[in-house]
Amino acid sequence: MNGKKTMMAEKSILGIVDYDPESSNLSSNQCDISISYDIDLKRGVFIKIGNGQSYYIAQVVDGPYFTKGSIKSRYITELVSLIENGVAKVVLTRPAPGTSIEPIKSDIVQKFLGISGNMSMGHILTDDSVDVLMDTATLSRHVGVFGTTGSGKSNTIQVLMEEACNRGFSIMIFDVEGEYVEMDKPTDRLLDILAKFDLKPTGAKDLDVYVPYPCDCKREDATRFGISFKDVDKDVFSEVSGLNRMEQLYFQDLIDKVRAVTPDSKPVTLEAVINRLITRLKGQTDRPTMPPFIAEAHTTLFSKLRLMSEQKIVDVDIPIINMDKVIQPGRVSVIDVSDASDYIRNVVMAELLHNAFKYKIAHPESPPLLAVLEEAHAFISKEKRDRMLATLMLIIEVARRGRKRGLCLGIVTQQPAHLPSELLELCNTRVIHRMSSVTNINCLKESTGNVPEGMWNTIPSLGVGESILSSHKYTRALAIQVRPSVSKRISTD
Repeated sequence: MNGKKTMMAEKSILGIVDYDPESSNLSSNQCDISISYDIDLKRGVFIKIGNGQSYYIAQVVDGPYFTKGSIKSRYITELVSLIENGVAKVVLTRPAPGTSIEPIKSDIVQKFLGISGNMSMGHILTDDSVDVLMDTATLSRHVGVFGTTGSGKSNTIQVLMEEACNRGFSIMIFDVEGEYVEMDKPTDRLLDILAKFDLKPTGAKDLDVYVPYPCDCKREDATRFGISFKDVDKDVFSEVSGLNRMEQLYFQDLIDKVRAVTPDSKPVTLEAVINRLITRLKGQTDRPTMPPFIAEAHTTLFSKLRLMSEQKIVDVDIPIINMDKVIQPGRVSVIDVSDASDYIRNVVMAELLHNAFKYKIAHPESPPLLAVLEEAHAFISKEKRDRMLATLMLIIEVARRGRKRGLCLGIVTQQPAHLPSELLELCNTRVIHRMSSVTNINCLKESTGNVPEGMWNTIPSLGVGESILSSHKYTRALAIQVRPSVSKRISTD
């Protein structure tokens, strides 16, 4: 439009390192560069400063700035690495004014930024010649995908699932919108962009869809399942049921009383616990012996347990999900909780995550599992932290002990500021899409390393699929364009 051209390999010299401005606020690893006005460098692009056997790899982090009467545009770059005889070294100095600025080859950028692996995520946002790869080992450090509605986070987690599945992972995703229930079909969207990545629409080869017993699902062949009270973590069940501390104590006492009179061959059921509570309340009606506040606690406990029973997910005449079937190489298991109440969704997430963890402990040779928690802030939030400590501790145990056993978590949310800090800190690899909330951005900024200030400033204006990728594997954060998924995702807009 304005006659400018982007940096091209055939232009060997782009410009030079400039003198520091008199009122410079550059950091010790930054320098000013002057580039011919007809060349448009995008923020995030990588360049070479110097030539021969000793040179710098730098990234454009700010600019362009223009001075009246000048034919040069000014940029601020951040020095990433000093290369001497092919070896990357720590940057302890800065290039002198007049040092030449040149384009840099994509393979050199990949090598010295640590961009390698067998999972294709997309390409550098400002240079589509630099493919962004991720190693499956990165998943073991757990992944967080953040962004507002419509920013592309659903596509990103789907790409991660596709790539992990193709590398022998098993996948279990808690689908809160019913988006992924047709992943076994090829996508019919963004076909022109897929072609640019040399990819073709392809459905997942091995897909199972599960739905809680009382809920509806878009797929008629979905497998219905229930939850067994005898297996569920009672502390987590208490939290999901909304029991306070006193009610939890009486609940556990009732379980113990029922267990004492139940034959070993029979499980303790929720119905049996409720019946025991009814008997206790009836006795209180006939011969009042409880102090009023204890009687009131039992009455409230009855209401909450009855509400959980009415969800028709616990001890229903439907099999539980067999983890031996879920944890198979290349298999995607979608747990469709889009029609579930908060009670059902939360108890299902906690129980299946716990069951997967126990299975991985008992079967360390089984395939790695990527378990994806969509809209994680609705499952356990900072506001509910003190009331959901058992659930939070369960997730932390799964993350920390499961990591060495091939159980990886994918945390997806549009509200990272509402996640408990303990949960957010589990995500060592982060894909940050567009967000406009200063609170959410600052929350990530405080706990995400190697992201330059200039990159944080771009987050509110990122386009669909554009993101900041931060990982311990890379020497610095990357601004990337995530590739489209090859499998189908149902739009819920």
